[in-house]
Amino acid sequence: MIIVGDRIFLRTFEEGDAKALTKIITRNKPFWGRAEPDWPESYYTVEGQIHNIRFFREGIQKGQHYSFGIFDKGTYKLIGLINLYDIKWGPFRSGVVGYSVDKKHNGKGVGTESLLLILGFTFNHLNLNRVSAEVLPRNAPSIRVLEKAGFLKEGIKRDSTLIQGTWETHLQFGLLKKEWEKL
Repeated sequence: MIIVGDRIFLRTFEEGDAKALTKIITRNKPFWGRAEPDWPESYYTVEGQIHNIRFFREGIQKGQHYSFGIFDKGTYKLIGLINLYDIKWGPFRSGVVGYSVDKKHNGKGVGTESLLLILGFTFNHLNLNRVSAEVLPRNAPSIRVLEKAGFLKEGIKRDSTLIQGTWETHLQFGLLKKEWEKL
């Protein structure tokens, strides 16, 4: 599955992406690790990423989550990841979005464009009613990305994720389909 934007495109991962995926997550470990859970060392291997890609593809088939690579439209290089996960159907019709952009591409609008693309897919294709996101209070750039996309701060999740041995509190943001349609 491919979603095309102005400067980037989102594509679901294939096993052939494992090497590039391993490279980007390893290179960005110090940068992304400030905001992500503590992953086992096997996560940073090609074999670990092949396992993850298979898990991602299974999740797509089940309608539970969608994991996309963010690719530069000019070079076709992987420059980030964006996921729609914890999808709940039935009367909930909701999901959670998370994203990570290569440090070299931060501050260039990649996060905002990729978020807008996945929101279009979420609300127009999947017909979900609500998307939420969690962000560390100190991650001002990510908060700006969410706000540019129309997300509203809804609350605080205290000590919600173990990051580098410390329980971290997150801000909870949300966006409704009816709000998205007005943007």
